[in-house]
Amino acid sequence: MNNRTNIHTEVPILLIFRIVLLLMICALLPMPSAAKIYKYQKDGVWYYTDTPPKDQIEKSEEIIESGKQAPPPSGDGTPLLENHTARNAIEKAGTATVAIKTALGYGSGFFISNSGHIITNKHVIRTPQKQAKQLDDYFSKIDNRVEDIEKQFADEQKRLDNYKKKMSRLKQLEKNESDAERKKSYQDEYKFRKKEYDSWKERYEQKKREFESQRKQYQTGRGDFDYRSSVANLSQSFTIILVDNTELYVRLLATSQTHDLALLKLDGYKTPALIPGSGYQLAQGDPVYAIGNPANLRNTVTSGIFSGFEGTYIQTNAQINPGNSGGPLIDPQGKVLGINTKKKVGNAIEGLGFAIPIQIALSEFSSYLP
Repeated sequence: MNNRTNIHTEVPILLIFRIVLLLMICALLPMPSAAKIYKYQKDGVWYYTDTPPKDQIEKSEEIIESGKQAPPPSGDGTPLLENHTARNAIEKAGTATVAIKTALGYGSGFFISNSGHIITNKHVIRTPQKQAKQLDDYFSKIDNRVEDIEKQFADEQKRLDNYKKKMSRLKQLEKNESDAERKKSYQDEYKFRKKEYDSWKERYEQKKREFESQRKQYQTGRGDFDYRSSVANLSQSFTIILVDNTELYVRLLATSQTHDLALLKLDGYKTPALIPGSGYQLAQGDPVYAIGNPANLRNTVTSGIFSGFEGTYIQTNAQINPGNSGGPLIDPQGKVLGINTKKKVGNAIEGLGFAIPIQIALSEFSSYLP
């Protein structure tokens, strides 16, 4: 009688591979969300959320994604937001700030001329080249990992098939055996092996189903990312949303080769515009304000101080969150000092914001601006 030994080794595939985690990469570049945003007031403080607490549902107000249609453009330029009320210089600056909706998600920008010129970050409308390269490298590693896992499944399937053949030979030996005691021994051995095989096969098929489900999610996420990146990198027109939720189409006028800057143009309208200040004259501790559209919340303002310069960037502790990119960094008089561009986060820091000085943008696009 054969000794009952476990002759197979299962590869712990799902312990070394969680392909669904890659979908988190795609979250870096989210699509415009259709989720509703609500606001509610509690203890005198306004809260913004996509899921109001149960005790606040009836009191919550939905934030409207888009509002009235814009008046038709004219050759002389149709005035926009003439009657929009601003109670201070910061709100007036917010009137000239827009949300920008692209295939990559939402960003911000602001009018820098009364004839519809809009400054924003290049990464708001285009996939950053460095990030695209990093993601391509990461995708390649995941694709190679997928191939390795598929090979491991194929190898395990072969071991299953070989084990099944040995069981068939054992069954044949039992059938041909005339000695009752030996025949009984073969029968017991076959039952043991059959139970072991069925358990092994069940675990294998379960792992393979989970893997194929995760691979499908990855392929869907990867395809969605590739599509959105392609659309964004080819698009020449984009949607902007004004402070009153009016939506309009703008065209791409220029992008900078050396800075994270882009210039858009709204044709046929007279627009509010920010007056340039001088970020180079800032003193440490001077108050500054960042305006933008984080989490698709319109014209959110965060305050802070000027912390210093980091190379050519204006550094501030005013919160700059995803969606703020491309929006203005302004002074208390509402003059634009820079273009909110990025933030640093880490275990030792809560977040430092950086803005490109407005003078760099004006110099970069001087041939396009009036």
